Amino acid sequence: MQRRTRRGSGYSEVLQDDLEIMPLMNLFVAMIPMLLISAVFLNVTVIDMKAPPDVVDAGDASGQNLALAVTIKDQYFVIEGRKIEKQVIVRSDEDAEDQLAGALRDITTRFPSNENIMVISQPQTSYSDIIAVMDISRENGLPSISLLGAE
Repeated sequence: MQRRTRRGSGYSEVLQDDLEIMPLMNLFVAMIPMLLISAVFLNVTVIDMKAPPDVVDAGDASGQNLALAVTIKDQYFVIEGRKIEKQVIVRSDEDAEDQLAGALRDITTRFPSNENIMVISQPQTSYSDIIAVMDISRENGLPSISLLGAE
């Protein structure tokens, strides 16, 4: 920065050849740590899912291919698959999720080698309902989940 003075008046005029960025840099030095400290860091969880099979085999070598599926409808859950009896659980019951967990637990005890399940949802099914069924499936020994949409 250059200064020019007039003789006798004591007046100085500042000529600006460049910008004063030091105050701005000081502001950033103070603000960046404050923003980092105040930031909320979220835990992002991942739901492990698989694509449904294109062609379902008639039966694998152990004969345990169940093609197990849980359909989420407005009023009820439907559990169905090969070698198991179709079960309908009314969703308006207070213990509907416990009934679903019990039914899936029974299936996993009868067929311990099966780890696959398909969750079939309707277009109007809420996200929380889908996640609840997926959590119940994982908790009861069915970690390999495929998500399908019904028409």
